[in-house]
Amino acid sequence: MCGRISCHMCKEDCIKATRYYDEAKQNYESPEWYESPNCPMKFNPSPNIAPTDISPVLISGDHYNKETKRVLQPMMFGMIPHWHKGDYKTHKLSTNNCRIEGINSSKLFNIPLKLGQRCVVVCDGYYEWQAKNSGQSKQPYFVYTSQKNIQEKDPNCPEKLDEDSTEHGPTVLMMAGLYDKWTNIKGEEFFSYSVITMESNNTLSWLHHRMPAILQSEEDISKWLDFKHVGSDDALQHLRPVECVTWHPVSTLVNNSKNKDTKCNKPIDLK
Repeated sequence: MCGRISCHMCKEDCIKATRYYDEAKQNYESPEWYESPNCPMKFNPSPNIAPTDISPVLISGDHYNKETKRVLQPMMFGMIPHWHKGDYKTHKLSTNNCRIEGINSSKLFNIPLKLGQRCVVVCDGYYEWQAKNSGQSKQPYFVYTSQKNIQEKDPNCPEKLDEDSTEHGPTVLMMAGLYDKWTNIKGEEFFSYSVITMESNNTLSWLHHRMPAILQSEEDISKWLDFKHVGSDDALQHLRPVECVTWHPVSTLVNNSKNKDTKCNKPIDLK
């Protein structure tokens, strides 16, 4: 499962962390940060992002006929189906995650998949709760990739990198997802996403039997985003459990989705 993530990087750091190599230009390029003018949702960096919170996702620039290949767009965690009527908070559907095994037959996810509405969820990592013996509270863990090349330059953005740095930003966790656009009666556009999940491998099965579809290479990311040249079936075939993650136990502070304290993803010692 993946019901809680962390993305406490500021906008500028998110852009730098998601730079990519453009073969045609033979150079590293930055995605364009895009906020729909009719969308009321704004991204606020947080170490504890829960469903209905906003976080940045990568999509292909072709969705907006952009010159840049990739766009970073703030979207809501938990997909709102485009066909939903009424307040988006009332759809009562479980859309935080999308099981890869039934994605093609799902009434919720089949249409976004066929329309090429594939996205990459950008985050520092995600939280998972380990079940314990009956009567005991679950222990939360933070799952992430190794962090490196972080330079503290700006007190208002603790991980902001030097613009002249040749590094490509802090290592982030990239998860495959699907997104949709829902429009309310006022004409406001709400973009939202679901994280694709699959059976866990030996690396994480001790923690939970499900894990997000993590994209660990530039090729993985490119194929997942390139809906014009890579069909949905081929794109799904490239999703597989990965081992390039690490983890540590964290405080139960993260259990409360309203708690945005920076201590949420910090390691603790289990007694």
